[in-house]
Amino acid sequence: MKAIKKISLILCLTLLASTGLTACGKTKTEQKPESNKATQTEKKDENKKTRTITDHAGNKVEVPEKIERIVIDQIPILSTYMAYHHGKAPYIVGYAGSLKQVISNTVLKDIAPELLDSQNTVKAQSDINIEEIMKLKPDVIFYNASNKAHYEALSKTGIPCVGFATVGTNGPADPIDRYTQWLKLLEDVFGESGKTNDFIKAGQEIVKNVEERIAKIDDSKKPTGMILWKYTQGVPMVAGKGVFGDFWLKRIGVKNLADEVKGFAKVSVEQVYKWNPDILYLDGPGLLDITTKDVFANSVEGINFSNMKAVKDKKVYNTKLGMWNWFTPNPDGPLVLAWLAKSTYPDEFKDYDLKTMIKEYYKTWYNYELNDEQIKDMFNI
Repeated sequence: MKAIKKISLILCLTLLASTGLTACGKTKTEQKPESNKATQTEKKDENKKTRTITDHAGNKVEVPEKIERIVIDQIPILSTYMAYHHGKAPYIVGYAGSLKQVISNTVLKDIAPELLDSQNTVKAQSDINIEEIMKLKPDVIFYNASNKAHYEALSKTGIPCVGFATVGTNGPADPIDRYTQWLKLLEDVFGESGKTNDFIKAGQEIVKNVEERIAKIDDSKKPTGMILWKYTQGVPMVAGKGVFGDFWLKRIGVKNLADEVKGFAKVSVEQVYKWNPDILYLDGPGLLDITTKDVFANSVEGINFSNMKAVKDKKVYNTKLGMWNWFTPNPDGPLVLAWLAKSTYPDEFKDYDLKTMIKEYYKTWYNYELNDEQIKDMFNI
């Protein structure tokens, strides 16, 4: 028994000694790869960190904590995205080609020229290109929350998809409320709660001032209006009930004569004559090629503007492209409201220095100095 114990002890000591010598002999060659492996694992785990947010479609979306590559599908959010980043547009690697066409006609191309370097991921608003999107290796995709078909196609890629509300999603489509909702969802995406509070508050102050002035105007002085959204092959399309333009007119106390139809609606030329609005608003470049000059010259084929009250009274306003198309949600929203109010009620807003306010707004919030020529081109002042 003692002999067995002695042999066992000798074997154990021999094994320990052998193991120790082997470890010592290979310390440098073995520890280095172990160290690299630990570093790589740590980095990999860091890249896998996520946070869960709720988008405007009501979906719970798990997005990476570190976002460096973004693709934007269909939604006109680029200007709001730029405002969120205070005059820059980082991380965007691709977006709808139709949006790039809009940018080329706006001051946004001057503020954030990097946007023009991004790849087209959609040939048109309805033609999504999944293969091209996958090649861009985005960390996240922003899409129109009301477009279920696009969501189904995009979600199959396995890339986190965040839906942003436009028309027909998540409550009324008030463009001023909508762009602030976009800003708040961007805060969630980037994990930067409260980042845009001051910007939103500044806009709310402008809106409050404008609406207080409008509230003092007697209802008898508040006009009727109509927004010509598109005009294709002799068929007018108007901004009816529930769309962005409808809310703009409500904000400035103008009765939208087209609210008897819903959405962006096709109507007859005769219906436009019948409505005969006090003010005719044109949706502007990007959607409508007709200008105030065309209307006053009565040079548009298929429609006779000359007998309309708005034309006779010289009350036709073209909502030119500023930061974005004016009748869609955009960070210029408070400025759009001020411009509409000043155009609609020139006497009540004759002391309102819109030009100075625009310059200060852009300098403060977009870190960009506008010149007089740009303002004239943007806002038709």
